[in-house]
Amino acid sequence: MVGYEEGEGVYWVVSLPVLGGSREATWDAVQQNTVYAQDLSSNFKLNVPESLRVGTLDSLLELSDELVRDTSAIEGTCAKLRRQCLEHTGGGASSRGRGGQDEDNGYMHHDDEGGVVNLISEDATAVESFEWNEAKYPSNRPLKEAVERIMEGVHRTDDALKVKLSEFSNVRASLAAVTRRSAGSLAVREIGTLVKEEDYVSTENLCTCFVVLPCGSKKEFIKTYESWSSFSFITNEGRSAHISTAVPRSAKVIAEDKDYLLVRVVVFAKMVDNFKTAAREKGYQVRDFKFDPQAQEEEHESMESMKTEAKEIEQQLVEWSITAYKEMLGCWMHMLTIRIFVESILRYGFSPNFQGGGVKT
Repeated sequence: MVGYEEGEGVYWVVSLPVLGGSREATWDAVQQNTVYAQDLSSNFKLNVPESLRVGTLDSLLELSDELVRDTSAIEGTCAKLRRQCLEHTGGGASSRGRGGQDEDNGYMHHDDEGGVVNLISEDATAVESFEWNEAKYPSNRPLKEAVERIMEGVHRTDDALKVKLSEFSNVRASLAAVTRRSAGSLAVREIGTLVKEEDYVSTENLCTCFVVLPCGSKKEFIKTYESWSSFSFITNEGRSAHISTAVPRSAKVIAEDKDYLLVRVVVFAKMVDNFKTAAREKGYQVRDFKFDPQAQEEEHESMESMKTEAKEIEQQLVEWSITAYKEMLGCWMHMLTIRIFVESILRYGFSPNFQGGGVKT
């Protein structure tokens, strides 16, 4: 027996020895004992080509060991492809929990048009309606050739999946990096999307500073920022006078989150470094920023382009994974059929009389 566990329940691909009577009689007996009498399983016939070549005992023993390894490899590839089908939808959200009776088990994938790919149905079709592909794997050729051809397809699919996953991961990482710059705490995020043109002052004598401070420090900041530093000048009357580095009452809260405030302060240009130094000495963070509408628009367009690209690549990954999954299910069933044939000969002898079958429990 060879197990195949996917979707709902477990499939067992089995070899039933014909001990007296005919294959039909053997099959009827299995049906009577497992379905009609006790309802233990649902069964279906597996038609193993009678023209499969037996070869020598040594070649069968060698092939038997390889089949265990190769079957496991195909199972791993199917699992990886299935995971891609279930983890993604065209919109980038999980396919679970979006309605439909089977979705809670993660077996249904929604495409952009609202269509549904039922992976349980794909499993059932691949196993219960299996037909040997004579054009692709001629049954009159040595079994080792069929195994090698199957594994060539599996390795190609594995390599292609790695490339597609790498491509998607790179785009997603780039998008995440851009998103982090425009989200998160005010202490670390880009502030370009928060600052409006009317909040920014830049002339020959005035410039704008942006200060990040804890929410609890707002009162203290507003009360003291005008007195942090000052500079002297000579009036028209020839007297010496002092004025605050910060323009009085120029402080304005631009944005806030649960921890921090972003405050705009207009400062005399020639004394801006003094103001920044004073702010940092008091434990506040000064964010360097130059208002550039064109750069902000380009950054926004770049982010939207990345989102579109990531969505397209993800959808292509899902569509390719579904197609590849169906193909790998076929490879898996061909490999299981060969394995059943080889193990039946090793168990029953070189003139095997057996009925291949599938049992779903």
